[in-house]
Amino acid sequence: MFSISRSFIVLTIIHNIMEKSIKIFLYICLSFFVISCVSNKDKHVEKIPDTEENTEEKHLDRKEIFQLVEQIITEVAEDAAQEGLTPKKESVPEEKQKTETVNAITKSLKKMKNTQQIADFIEKNYSEKFEIPYETFSASLDLPDSNLLPFGALVFESYRLAYPYKNMKVYEKDGDWCIELEDMIFAWADGRILPFKKRVEASQYGKQMIYPNFGKPRNPKEYTPEDLIELRKKGTKDYLAEEKPVDLSFTQFLFQTNDRIETERNIRSMTFLGHRLNIHKMVLPFFEKIDNEIRALAKTDKEIASFIANISEIGGYNWRVIDGTAGRRSYHSYGMAVDILVKNNKKPIYWEWVRTWNSKWMLLPQSSLWLPPESVIKIFEKYGFVWGGTWDEYDTMHFEYRPELAILAYLSIVDEE
Repeated sequence: MFSISRSFIVLTIIHNIMEKSIKIFLYICLSFFVISCVSNKDKHVEKIPDTEENTEEKHLDRKEIFQLVEQIITEVAEDAAQEGLTPKKESVPEEKQKTETVNAITKSLKKMKNTQQIADFIEKNYSEKFEIPYETFSASLDLPDSNLLPFGALVFESYRLAYPYKNMKVYEKDGDWCIELEDMIFAWADGRILPFKKRVEASQYGKQMIYPNFGKPRNPKEYTPEDLIELRKKGTKDYLAEEKPVDLSFTQFLFQTNDRIETERNIRSMTFLGHRLNIHKMVLPFFEKIDNEIRALAKTDKEIASFIANISEIGGYNWRVIDGTAGRRSYHSYGMAVDILVKNNKKPIYWEWVRTWNSKWMLLPQSSLWLPPESVIKIFEKYGFVWGGTWDEYDTMHFEYRPELAILAYLSIVDEE
């Protein structure tokens, strides 16, 4: 009896060992199968949708496995390079690379015969892989005396190229240049962008601030007597009484900011140069890049370090109209602009504030105004922002996102059609 029981126990142990061995074998086979699936990233494999069931689990999905494998490969390659097992790529200085890019673009643009070729070139190369520096668009260039395409066509082409993910279409309809945005059609009406049906009422609306941005600071010495007469009218009661309302429906539709509720759905918060900033989600990635680049400069540039240290306030989103106008919405009210104020500043900074005590506000030389460091201005322009120090109605603390104006400068260069 004892012998039989012992034999039974031995057989039971053997059975358990075999059962575990088979499980281990199957697990190994399954593991090799998973690894082969991961390494062979079949483009037909569908992504597992995020559901409550699989999000609660702690297991990795396919995407996370791919990311993990790619991370390991990257780390192994970096370790190998550090050990001298693989040759290191010769690094190109950032400034040299930037100069070569700008030169290559400029050389290519000079060969273009008309604005359509320029537009096609920019559209072809405008991507994350090869991002054309915006300071290239806003270089100081003089417009030649040539037969240009209608200005409205150039404006709409600039918008189409500046916001490629919006998939806008530009065409001529009933003799007017139009731009189509999400099935809404807007027409160019002598300085105004109006809903297509409103184009016949153009005279009832004021013109919009649309111009080729060449990045040139204002220069009071260049003002003509006629310019001075117009500038002196700005902000006065008579001027405001005569000012016509500006139809901003295209801009509001473009940024999804038709009213305050819709606007604030698109506002996001971030830390910018050490201060809290509320901004439109569309430009949030640009502000992150600008913040990184300015901070990087501050490590070796005392002027930039001092500029950051002396910032007292940074203003972004603010639902309001522009001072000195008859109720025109500020780009701050879209969340697409920022004001940078510094401590203990006694220099003029904004024309409307100066106008209240100095009737010759427009004649103040640029050098007498408070100015941010030149390198800070260039970084903002690089990402499609316009600096308020280029305006006759100067606002040197102000930057707003207007990439279409820089592109318009290039499209306005030459057209032989």
